[in-house]
Amino acid sequence: MTISDATSGGKDVWNQFVEKNYPPVGAFMQAWEWGDFQVRLGRNIGRYIVMDGEKKIAVFMMVRFDLPMGLCYGYVPRGPVIAKDATDPETVTALMDDIRNWAIEKFPQFLFLRLEPPLPSFPLTLKNTGFFFPKKYVQPRHNATVLVLRDEEDISASFHPSTRSNLHRAEKRGVTVVTKTEVTAHDYEIFSAMVRDTIKRNHGVNAYPSDAYFHAFFATIPPTGETDDSAMLSLEAFYGYHDGKPASAHFVLFFGKTATYLYGASRTDHLNSKVDTYLHWSAMREARRRGFEYYDLGGIDPERWPTLTDFKRQFRGMETHYAGNVDIPIRRNWYKMYSWFKNLKK
Repeated sequence: MTISDATSGGKDVWNQFVEKNYPPVGAFMQAWEWGDFQVRLGRNIGRYIVMDGEKKIAVFMMVRFDLPMGLCYGYVPRGPVIAKDATDPETVTALMDDIRNWAIEKFPQFLFLRLEPPLPSFPLTLKNTGFFFPKKYVQPRHNATVLVLRDEEDISASFHPSTRSNLHRAEKRGVTVVTKTEVTAHDYEIFSAMVRDTIKRNHGVNAYPSDAYFHAFFATIPPTGETDDSAMLSLEAFYGYHDGKPASAHFVLFFGKTATYLYGASRTDHLNSKVDTYLHWSAMREARRRGFEYYDLGGIDPERWPTLTDFKRQFRGMETHYAGNVDIPIRRNWYKMYSWFKNLKK
C-alpha cells in the first residue's frame, strides 16, 4: 500500500468516499469541512489517501497537537475511513502496519500518532505488534442513534412511554421551535447564557469548548440553507422557546446518512417544559424530512454520564460501539513518560 497527500480530487471526491464507506456514527469528523474547521482553530492538519495498487483503501485527516517542551503528536479523529470491502482482519492489519511504518518515517518529531478507526473491534493480529491500546478514549465508544427514515408515528411509538409523554407535555405547555441556518451574534449570546446556566446546574463542571472554538465553528461549517448535498457537512441550530422565552438550544450537524447532535444547553427554570426532549424530536423530524437515515444523540456511558445516558436511552435507538483508540508510539521513551504522566494526573 502507498500513502500520499490528498492533492487530487479535492473536497467532493474526499467527502464522497467518506460518505460511502463510513458507519452511521462520527463520519463528520473526517469530512473535508471538519478539517477546514481545525485549520481555522489554528491547528496544522494533513489529509492522506491510502492506495492498494489502483484501489483506494482508506483516507484520513490528521490533526497535529502541540505539547510542552516543543513536543507534539498526531490525532486522527474517527479515522482512518476504511473502504467497506476492505475491513476484513487481514486487510485492516496490513493497513495499520503500513500507516505505522509511514508515520515513523514521515513524522519522527511526533511522540505518537493516535488513530481512532470506526471498527467494532480491533483484529487480534494487531496485538503485540508495536501498537498500544490506551484505556482512556477521546471520542465516545458508545452512541445512541435513532433510525429516522420511517413513518413519524413508528418513530415516536418506539420511544419509552415517559418520552412520548414528555413530548405531549411540551406541546401542551406551549413549547415552540425555531430552526436557524445561521447563528448570529445575538443567537450566540443567548446560547452562552444557557451554557453558563447549564454549567452551574452541573455543579460547575464545564464540558463546553471555548468561545473561540464556537466562533470558528460557525464561521467554517456552512449552514444547511446553503446546500441539499448530503456529502457536504452542514449545520443547523434548533432553538426552543417556552412562554416566548429562549429555553434551550441544540446544534446539529448533517453529513452522509446521519444528523448528529453535537452541542446543547438549556435554562434551568424552563426544564419542566420538556423542551430538550422536544428539540431532539424536532431535529429527528427535520433529518427525516431531508432524507437522512439516522439521528445520533451522541455518546452514552452509564458510568461516566449516568443521567444523560438514561435520558438518551429512553429514545430507544440502536447503540453503536467502536473499539476506541490505538496509538503508534514513535518516540517510545517520551511516549512512555507521557503516558505515565497522564495516568498520574488522572
